[in-house]
Amino acid sequence: MKRSDRSQHMVGRAGFSLIEVLVAILILALGLLGLGAVFPAVIVQQRNAVDSIEGESAASIAEAILQTSPEIISFSSTHLAEDHADYWSWFDPEGDFGRDQAFPAGDIRYEWVIRQPQGDTTYDAPAWPDAPGPQSGNFGDYAAGIWYVNQDDVPDVNDPLEYNQMLTVADRLVPQPYSGRDPQYVWDIAARRQPGTNRPQVAIFVRHVDSRLRAPAGSTLSHALSGGALGADYPLLPVAIDGGTGHPAVDTGEPQFVYAAIQTLQVQVRQDHLDWLIFEDAQNGDMDTSISFATKPGQLLVDNTGTVRTVLGPPAYDSSFDILRDPNARVVRVDPPFKFSQAVDSTGNLVANDNLASTDAERSTWVRQVIFTPRTPVTIRVITLEEDSE
Repeated sequence: MKRSDRSQHMVGRAGFSLIEVLVAILILALGLLGLGAVFPAVIVQQRNAVDSIEGESAASIAEAILQTSPEIISFSSTHLAEDHADYWSWFDPEGDFGRDQAFPAGDIRYEWVIRQPQGDTTYDAPAWPDAPGPQSGNFGDYAAGIWYVNQDDVPDVNDPLEYNQMLTVADRLVPQPYSGRDPQYVWDIAARRQPGTNRPQVAIFVRHVDSRLRAPAGSTLSHALSGGALGADYPLLPVAIDGGTGHPAVDTGEPQFVYAAIQTLQVQVRQDHLDWLIFEDAQNGDMDTSISFATKPGQLLVDNTGTVRTVLGPPAYDSSFDILRDPNARVVRVDPPFKFSQAVDSTGNLVANDNLASTDAERSTWVRQVIFTPRTPVTIRVITLEEDSE
């Protein structure tokens, strides 16, 4: 019997050996492992892209509220009754906010003014604000994250003329509570008079709502962040720190958690290294926690020139720089670098706080302060408002 051509072909064909199969499996496994390693990077990039888009959208919403929503927040004093005008002196051209002294004698300062915890007697609105820390006293309304136009007086929220002197946390959530989607971002502001002008300038910080937050049983996150689940005076905080340690924490409704507000630190820039930022008082126990927030890689900072800068990390050690051997200083690299006119002379030593005037501290271009948040913001936007925001 004659075999078909197909049968003859099958008989002459060799199969795969065990070694060949194992090599093929190994190659496939390596390929799958490589593909698996790419997925986390892709996910991170996608998340960063979403954060960038949604963060900028949240900043735009905040800017619109500050610019065109006087029913929510107003910086004007022109429409108020005479007995209420003192509450609105912050951006009044004749007010003393942001000045060394009362108008007209006081020069306009250029530092960002940060609201301090109640009980901190070192703070006065026109004066240099210290960084809030775990030892700074009674947090008061500061603990709930409420922002006041007049930081020296708590407005009467039942008075229609005073209600829009404050921004609650619920006012600053994006999306807004009960809008069909749980809030994802919260924004905060620091303010000052723009150097050389009378106009108010505001830095808007946009941060993620802590993803670890959980609403109480039977409630929603929108309800809890608005105060509905814990009582109107005790909303769940979207971003929090432990009031005892100053470290970021997840709010569970307990009294030790306070709102993680914007903080400020004194800094200096040296002309011999314009990509360095120097934090003073690094050995101060009340400030070391704040400095650790400000110096972490990726952190966003706003200095008193109104520029947003990114922390890159510590500089390479070089024994020829005295500042890198100084135990009272922390140094980081930032981007973009500073300008020559923004730096102090290259003395190799920190400028003592009581000698600031001797180093031309009155120049608005001289960098001496940064503001930041304990949790790195998604984005920061600096805007200038009209003198009358209405």
